[in-house]
Amino acid sequence: MATIELKKQAPNTEKNYQKVIVRGEIDRDTISQLRDSMEQIIPTIEANTLVLDMENLGFINSEGIGYLTDVYNRLSGMGKNIAILKASARIMDIFQLVGIDQIIPCYTSEEEIVSKA
Repeated sequence: MATIELKKQAPNTEKNYQKVIVRGEIDRDTISQLRDSMEQIIPTIEANTLVLDMENLGFINSEGIGYLTDVYNRLSGMGKNIAILKASARIMDIFQLVGIDQIIPCYTSEEEIVSKA
C-alpha cells in the first residue's frame, strides 16, 4: 500500500518561502491523507511562497494533479504562491503532458527559486 508523508520546514524568511517535503506516492490510497495534511499546513504558511519539495515523490496520479491546482487556487486567493521543487524526470514528464508546469512553476534547485522570484 502506498504512503505519503509531508514535513513542513521552518520558513526561509530571508528568501520568503516555506518548504514542505513530500515523500511517497500520491494516489487514490493517499489523496485523503495528503488533503488532510495540507489543510493543516496551508493556514500556517508564514512566507509568500509554499515550495513543495518533490524529490522523494515516486508517483502522482490525476487526482493528485487536480489537488495541486486546488492548492494553487487557494493560495492565489490568499495572495500567496506555490512552486514545485526537484520533481523527478518521470513526474516532470507528467506535469508537462498535462500542463501543470504552465500553472505552477517547477524548479530544479532552491537557488533557481530565489533567482526567478
